[in-house]
Amino acid sequence: IVLTGMSRGDQRDRDRAKSQAKLAAKQKAASKDGRPEQRNASDSAALAAKIAAKKAAKEAEKQAGNLEVAKTPVPRKKKETKADLALGDLLDAGLSAGKKKAPRAK
Repeated sequence: IVLTGMSRGDQRDRDRAKSQAKLAAKQKAASKDGRPEQRNASDSAALAAKIAAKKAAKEAEKQAGNLEVAKTPVPRKKKETKADLALGDLLDAGLSAGKKKAPRAK
C-alpha cells in the first residue's frame, strides 16, 4: 500500500468535535424557557432559599459550638517599626562625640 499525498491526521476529527461543541453552546443559550422576568423571579427565589439554608446551617453549627472554636482569631505578629530619627540624628550617627580629626601632615 502506497500513500499518495499528505494525510491530515486527526485534524478533521478535532475540527468536527470543536464545531459540535460550538453548536451545543448556541443551542443551550437559545433554549431558555419563559420570559426574562419569570426567569429572574425564579432565580431570585432559588437564591433566597439557598441563603436561608446556609444561614440555618450556620446557626445549627453555632448551636453546636463548633463555630467559636473553628473561627477563633489568630494573633498576628506585630511588625517592628524603626524609630523615626530626626535629620540631625541621622547626620550625627557617624560622628563620635569629643573626638577631633588629627591634623594632616604636610
